Amino acid sequence: MNTSKYSILIVLACLIFFSCRKEENIIVQDLYAIDKSRTYTDNESENRIKEQVWFYYKYLSLWEENIYPKAEDFDLMETTGYIRENFTNYFQTASDVLDYLMGVTRRTTKGYTMTSSFPGENPFRFYKKLKRTTTAEKGDYDRYTYFDRGGFISGAVGSSPYRESMGMNLLYLQNEDNSNKYLYVAYVEKHSPAYRAGIRRGARILKLNDDANIDYNYQSDNQFYQLESYLHSNSLKVEYRSKEGEVRVAQLQYSNSITDVVYKDTVVTVDGIKIGYLGFSSFLRKNAWVLDGEVQKTFLTRIHEVFNNFSSQNIDELVVDLRYNGGGYIDMQEEIANFMVPQQASGQLMNTYKINRYLKSEGKDEPGEDFAPVYFNKRGALNLSRVYFLVSEETASASELLINVLVPYMKVYMIGTYAMENGKAVAQNTYGKPVGFFGVPILSSSNQLYVASFQMFNKDGFGDYFHGLVPQHHVWPYQYFYDFADPRESLFAAAIAHMQTGNFPSTVSRSIKEGREAFNPKDYTPVFGNRYFPMMIKETEKPLRSLQNQ
Repeated sequence: MNTSKYSILIVLACLIFFSCRKEENIIVQDLYAIDKSRTYTDNESENRIKEQVWFYYKYLSLWEENIYPKAEDFDLMETTGYIRENFTNYFQTASDVLDYLMGVTRRTTKGYTMTSSFPGENPFRFYKKLKRTTTAEKGDYDRYTYFDRGGFISGAVGSSPYRESMGMNLLYLQNEDNSNKYLYVAYVEKHSPAYRAGIRRGARILKLNDDANIDYNYQSDNQFYQLESYLHSNSLKVEYRSKEGEVRVAQLQYSNSITDVVYKDTVVTVDGIKIGYLGFSSFLRKNAWVLDGEVQKTFLTRIHEVFNNFSSQNIDELVVDLRYNGGGYIDMQEEIANFMVPQQASGQLMNTYKINRYLKSEGKDEPGEDFAPVYFNKRGALNLSRVYFLVSEETASASELLINVLVPYMKVYMIGTYAMENGKAVAQNTYGKPVGFFGVPILSSSNQLYVASFQMFNKDGFGDYFHGLVPQHHVWPYQYFYDFADPRESLFAAAIAHMQTGNFPSTVSRSIKEGREAFNPKDYTPVFGNRYFPMMIKETEKPLRSLQNQ
């Protein structure tokens, strides 16, 4: 393709697009014209998948008005050959089709110049990578839909949490003299090999397999190849310094075993205040199995026991740690919200759904249907007037929804984190995903398409947080680098200070002494291998329209 001519076409199309007034069914073909110079028709199985992806995206997407065909031609999609001949024959793979469709939704944002961040590459991947020339990159367009070929992601989020790793998530923290960064443990998955060996958050990793050259400078010079090799090996010797200052050695073995997404549930008493603390990393399905101590139980049972314990101990305050929680299943979010909301909210509106014209015309938001309004049904005896959420930029989807639906009924405080970006401290919001999806099988139950199909709003009608929810207070997450529920830990300490005084503490800016070295809490680099994937999944019960004749 002649990229210079293509770039001119994009610029001209942008000028045309942004001069137009908004209409009900505006589709600007020139800006996102499909390159029809080549066809890809040899692989019949892929051809059928491409058709299904196009059909379901148009049928289900919140941004369907930007996708061909126009509304008056919607039924033509069920005509044999229509989708292929007009659209999908010109895309090599189903992933290219989806990249194109998602990229087109960015035209909903007006007032920005569209430019390619990767000119000259695969023309269909190009659409997805169109970006706005503004620092506010996150916005109201589809950056959420995904095609799970093989069912790996959705299976991992919804089912019992099997961990195929050592269970450590690491980060580099900068040395006090700003010359290097060293390896620390940010998070240990419950009942993983690392957890069972006694390794906990805040530990400094000194050696891996007797190799002391694991500092940032050395590993970055070697593209972190050796570090990645160690962390994905079947056996790993770890020498580390605990928070107590003891140097210990642990021998870890690769394990594919069930764990627990509830990484902390306890009651902490500080100055006479009884604080219930719950930290968990995912909203699993209700019937997913987790390991509590040495006992297997369903996630629903696990959560019920946590809140029943809080009630029996008559806690004064509640802290919910969602800093590593990328979301999950909405039915479990509703369950937890019903435990947390005050008694007087029972029977009141929890949330409403926004869906597109096609789902609405089929009555999918009417009483008894999948997207009908949801009402609180109070569970348990807990009856608090406020709650503290510990959040980060990774707090997404069902986690954000849980926070949002409680705001109209109780005082909600969010404590977030700072990060350094381009040499400046940035107060981070949560991820920003007020939309959700449900799985649609594409020719096989192992291929699931998750189209962002609904947006959710709380009782007050608020649900436009595509830029994330804004915390009332921010701290440096590793300013006080202690384990979860330790009153000295950065985010928890800020919550406690507010409980005691009614005010959040000022953020301290200094290097922190940890054991025998000091580090700068502002300069940290997460290590690959995070568990994070933003999800808000609804399991639908009613049948959908399908592309039967293709």
